[in-house]
Amino acid sequence: MQSGIGDQAELQRFGIPVVQHLPGVGHGFQDHPLFPCVWEYREPHPTEFLPEVILFWKSKSSVSSPDMHILNGFLIASPENAARFGMPASGWTLFGSVIQPKSRGRIRLTGPDPVHPVRIEANHLSEPEDLKVATTCVELSREIGNSVALRRFVKREVMPGDLKTASIENFVRDGVITYWRPTATAKMGRDAMSVVDGDLRVYGIDSLRIADASVMPRIATGNVMAPCVIIGQRMADIIRNQHQIETSLSEG
Repeated sequence: MQSGIGDQAELQRFGIPVVQHLPGVGHGFQDHPLFPCVWEYREPHPTEFLPEVILFWKSKSSVSSPDMHILNGFLIASPENAARFGMPASGWTLFGSVIQPKSRGRIRLTGPDPVHPVRIEANHLSEPEDLKVATTCVELSREIGNSVALRRFVKREVMPGDLKTASIENFVRDGVITYWRPTATAKMGRDAMSVVDGDLRVYGIDSLRIADASVMPRIATGNVMAPCVIIGQRMADIIRNQHQIETSLSEG
């Protein structure tokens, strides 16, 4: 956008000369909202990030594929929930996440210069369906964390505790943090909000392609690293074929 590619009205707000009017640039932002549930260890224990179990599950039987993700890990909570519930000296977390979010956000400029930070309007859980999935995920996390099988690792449940549905919704809203998976702000497609075509070329700009998570029309159902590797490999194949570049593997 600071180079003049994006929504004309947004660029003109900051006096940026318009190189190519592409209204979809910065729109469609998606991330996996993360909401931690915390337990205190029965005995002091080193707190490390060792996710030995990862769960993909459906919030209801009618969905075609898992829309919830839970994994175990180190102590973490949002500042709001950490202040409300307190954090133990030693404990563990079940991270719940909505992995097929419907909510969409936006990336906006705060100024014309590269030193000016972008403004991220994540809009996590702005769609009611996402909030329903999130509360279901918290309930499942509590069921797992408080199960008989894990009782020997638990001194107490720190957060959220046995809350009513409305209180769980507040816990999720206060507790949601990023999963560090920003995607979909320069999506591939053919509609008016698309930014790149099927060969990753930016519409209206010669010799400019994008090969990262921003080209995804929607966020992947899981970690986005593997799709990014495939996007990069696809870009390499396209450029190699276009310019008839021969590649070989050298020994040693």
